[in-house]
Amino acid sequence: MVIIHLSSTLGGGGAEQMVLQLAKQSNANIKTIVISLSDTNIGLESRFQDHNIEYHLLGVNSFRNSTLISGLKKLKKIIDAEDEVVLHSHMYHGFLLGLIYKLCYKNIPIVFTLHSSAIENFGRKLMLHLTKPFRKQDIVFSNNAKMWYLKKNSEVIPNGVNFDELAPAKKRVFNSNDVFIFLYLGRLNTEKNPLQMVSAAQQLLKHNINNFVINFVGGGIMHDELVDSIESNNLSKHFNILGFQNDIKPFLAEAHCLVLPSLWEGMPVVLIEAAAAKLPIVSTPVGSIPDFLNDSNAYVTELDTFHKSMIDVYEDYDLALQKSAKLYTEIESQFKIENVFAKHLSVYQKSLKTN
Repeated sequence: MVIIHLSSTLGGGGAEQMVLQLAKQSNANIKTIVISLSDTNIGLESRFQDHNIEYHLLGVNSFRNSTLISGLKKLKKIIDAEDEVVLHSHMYHGFLLGLIYKLCYKNIPIVFTLHSSAIENFGRKLMLHLTKPFRKQDIVFSNNAKMWYLKKNSEVIPNGVNFDELAPAKKRVFNSNDVFIFLYLGRLNTEKNPLQMVSAAQQLLKHNINNFVINFVGGGIMHDELVDSIESNNLSKHFNILGFQNDIKPFLAEAHCLVLPSLWEGMPVVLIEAAAAKLPIVSTPVGSIPDFLNDSNAYVTELDTFHKSMIDVYEDYDLALQKSAKLYTEIESQFKIENVFAKHLSVYQKSLKTN
């Protein structure tokens, strides 16, 4: 068997991080190839190189110009050189190109992960619904993620991370004389709602909390808008805009709390990474998040009370640490990458047998 992961990009988002984790698990024993449609958003390229994972960039920047044809030809050349291929398509455009290949060239089994519980475009929802017969299996993160366009042949498999790699080297503490570090880890785009942190910082200051900083690790289209908002509100000393980082472990280690003010999500890898690092979490209840986060193991809150939860973590950090320890215990086995990959492998093997 050859596993081919077809992803929209090799950027630093949760979907791409999951592709990397799955490829790392399989690469030692099963030939694994990672293919990115885009050749521009490739922030994780060096990570694939470090782990000797074969990868290719197709250079498809639009489904409406010649790059689609050239990319499709490159994809055909890669797949034609292999036998017993399972194609795991990630995100909508990854599936779309895989479907075109399947219809035009060779009937290979397609496994699909959307990596989000929300699609705003109804046309895309309809496309995924109508093309269900062409997919052997849809992987969703929880039962609540089984939307009408993903209900047939859905297998519930959560995202996963390497818990050993992310284990904290020392116990987390916070003293009133310290600077409290909130960590925003993810893309700067509409979905992730980074501007919420500007409003939250203003609310913390109104409550006489001054010794805090919010570290932003990640890049995206809202970078300039975020910086302008921070500067126009005279909040620069409370923010560090650090851009995309290949290694997030130091930022998880030094932070006191992870914040995720997303408007919509699938199952964010960053939350599992924070849980593995025993880092307290404040998050909105979107996507599959409420299926494993609750008020006993994290701070799950709507946007209008998001800042209040941040204040709660700051004012009673011992309780926050108790919650993070409980979350770690509850999810370690389920979200451990070794166990998550074993479930994926079973899906791949079944897909080949029934193709």
